[in-house]
Amino acid sequence: MELKRQQPIVEAYHFDMKPKDKEMETKLNVGFAPLKVKDEEYMEKNSIIGARLEFQLVFPDYVLSGRVGQVNHILNRKVNSGEDLTKAETDRLVEPLFDIVKRLTYEVTEIVTDKPGLQLNFNTNSNPTQESTEEEK
Repeated sequence: MELKRQQPIVEAYHFDMKPKDKEMETKLNVGFAPLKVKDEEYMEKNSIIGARLEFQLVFPDYVLSGRVGQVNHILNRKVNSGEDLTKAETDRLVEPLFDIVKRLTYEVTEIVTDKPGLQLNFNTNSNPTQESTEEEK
């Protein structure tokens, strides 16, 4: 799959103290949406897919949440929906989004806690809604 990526966009990123009286759970939601441009000739041979990651990561003392997205041009291939992509291809499309969340989280938690930042480890070998984290030792 030949890709041309546009600049990723951080739509929102929040670091919030975890409410003591509210039960919360970690959630990850990955979505894909076909996009179109007015250039019909371009759209005959290529596809444009928007990838978006919405997340809520719950830790004992705080919650990280937000949305990141990226527009991807898939060259010389028609893709009408996320179902037209293999798991390896979807993983490749969202990998930069997970990397942004990892980087932001490390920096923000390092600043907030005045300790080494939190290292996230997203397991891409299972369902994309599953996530595991581990703190740097």
